[in-house]
Amino acid sequence: MGGCFGRITVETPTHTVVEDLTAEHGYEVRQYPAILVSETACDNTEQGNRAAFMKLARYIGVFGTPENKTKDGEPETVAMTAPVLNTGESAEAISMTAPVLNSGGKMAFTLPSKYKTLDSAPKPTNPEVSLREMPAFQAAVFTFTWSTDQADAEKRVIEFAAQLREDHAKRMEKLEDGKIKFALARYNGPMTLPFMKTNEISIYLRNA
Repeated sequence: MGGCFGRITVETPTHTVVEDLTAEHGYEVRQYPAILVSETACDNTEQGNRAAFMKLARYIGVFGTPENKTKDGEPETVAMTAPVLNTGESAEAISMTAPVLNSGGKMAFTLPSKYKTLDSAPKPTNPEVSLREMPAFQAAVFTFTWSTDQADAEKRVIEFAAQLREDHAKRMEKLEDGKIKFALARYNGPMTLPFMKTNEISIYLRNA
């Protein structure tokens, strides 16, 4: 995923920049098409993140024979992509002072664009890994460096939400409990020098 110097050499999801507000507000508004992902449950702990990553890595065949089956019943190596996504977590959107840590999130790998439908992708043999199509979405995206994790992201998302332009703040998607819907994207592996890592926080926006 880019080696120690942070260069991203694998496929990443395509998107369109709807508004570039980097100079004024420090973020972009992006439009993403539907994205196919492999995903598994993941909690906020370092151990939970590591376990989730290993399950997804085994699905694509990082450590040997892929834990998947094609329509022909054979395993198929799936190319590594970036970023690794942590989704399904939320942060308190009312006080704008502190996040609410919330278990029950997921980690996801985006599938290579050669897979156009879920039926065309190899099926996981591990029942804890599943495939899903993320519908097309729009998001406010903040990019930053150094090492991060879900707990760090939950702190950052509160600060990020407070910086959103008013019209974007009104469009923030919320979960059923009223908390902000966001995702953490990490583009580099653990061997990348921290100051050369690329990370993003995406706050999902409702259609205007």
